[in-house]
Amino acid sequence: MTRKVSASLKRPVSRRAFLKTAGAGATLAALGACAPPVAAPMPEADDASEAMAEGQELNLVYWADRNDFFQAVIDQYQEETGNTVNYEVAPATYIEWQQMMTTRLAAGDIGTDTFHCDDFQAAIYGAAGWLSPLEPVAELYDIDLDDWPQTLLRDVSSWDGVLYRLPWGNDTEIFFYRTDFFEEAGLTPPSDWSELVEAAQALTDADADRYGIALSGKNGGALGNEIQHWTNQAGGAINKLDNDGAREAIALYKALFAEHNVAPDSVPQEDYSTVFQGWLADKYAMWWCWDGFLGAMRTNEEFWADQVSAFLPPKGPDNAQTITGCWGWAIVAGSPKQELAAEWVGYTARADIMKQQIFRGRVPARVSLWSDAEVQDLAPSSPFLLELAEAGDLVKARPVTPSIQEIYDAAEQNVHAYLTDQVSLDEAVKAAMDKINPILERDFG
Repeated sequence: MTRKVSASLKRPVSRRAFLKTAGAGATLAALGACAPPVAAPMPEADDASEAMAEGQELNLVYWADRNDFFQAVIDQYQEETGNTVNYEVAPATYIEWQQMMTTRLAAGDIGTDTFHCDDFQAAIYGAAGWLSPLEPVAELYDIDLDDWPQTLLRDVSSWDGVLYRLPWGNDTEIFFYRTDFFEEAGLTPPSDWSELVEAAQALTDADADRYGIALSGKNGGALGNEIQHWTNQAGGAINKLDNDGAREAIALYKALFAEHNVAPDSVPQEDYSTVFQGWLADKYAMWWCWDGFLGAMRTNEEFWADQVSAFLPPKGPDNAQTITGCWGWAIVAGSPKQELAAEWVGYTARADIMKQQIFRGRVPARVSLWSDAEVQDLAPSSPFLLELAEAGDLVKARPVTPSIQEIYDAAEQNVHAYLTDQVSLDEAVKAAMDKINPILERDFG
């Protein structure tokens, strides 16, 4: 149901999850025969000032949030333009949200003009012809795309060289650590995998139910992230599990809990929610996860005592990179209000509007904002993202294709079987790649 702007946004945010819908790949393949909607042309740049008329209604969908920060964004837009925003608060459960948007776009529904779009949706929906190209919008509203992390634009907001989404926030995995635990143990942050294992061993105290590192090995999204960031540091990827580096990374991941005992035996059942609760209960000393969790830690008054910081990711056999992603605004190709939706994207791209994400503890997508004092205060992970950016090539987007969910499902299913001693590493890798290789051939020819 569409809600007017007075609707409350005080809904809990579910953990950041991967695209996880039943039969999503098969559904999209079956829908491939449907003719995609054709986007209405954007106005010429010279006509930007005359493109909009007051009194129009914009229909948008925004994913669930914790507070009313988005209300202020909408209110300011309405005051500036004289237009009205009707919005839907998307389901808090990511699976339901994904199913809702896929069904709506596949059916050619014209009731949504723009929506908050995830990494995988940009590739899947863009390839299906359900999103409008945004290069004309960037030109029309003089958006300096150089102020965005280029990997977010190129690798997870575009498909086949066309920009379908403009990032609004930035999500990057950083290496959290408990500064108090490290100080007690006389340790400094590790710089490579070998030092990481040694530090985790020194920080583990079984009697105190404390472990050196937290791992989220449960199927359904968390494990896919883990596979990607560990294999990437060894020169592999979630869609390249059969190279030597990826095998080494997966073997180490299991060894951390099965041999070194620096993570609990429950790793294959742990997701972000359970790990976060353990982190708040002083159970872990290190955690490689999405930077937004730092804001959640800091707002937990019972836990927070300025005892959490982050360090640059320890280097694997190939590199010291971490993974990054984002949410952003996309325009529905079938919307009859292309100019109005373009105005919204141009509005949200403004530095003053994007900066308001700090009121939900999130880092804005524009790099120039990361050094802003107020951003660093209210979005506490921004200094670490700036440090990553200044250190060089240390962030990498997750691989995306129109069939990305099939790839992640295949990898998760088989790696999880290895983690739970159902199959050997060789068997897990072979079974996964037997499914992944035909997908890659289909997507890339």
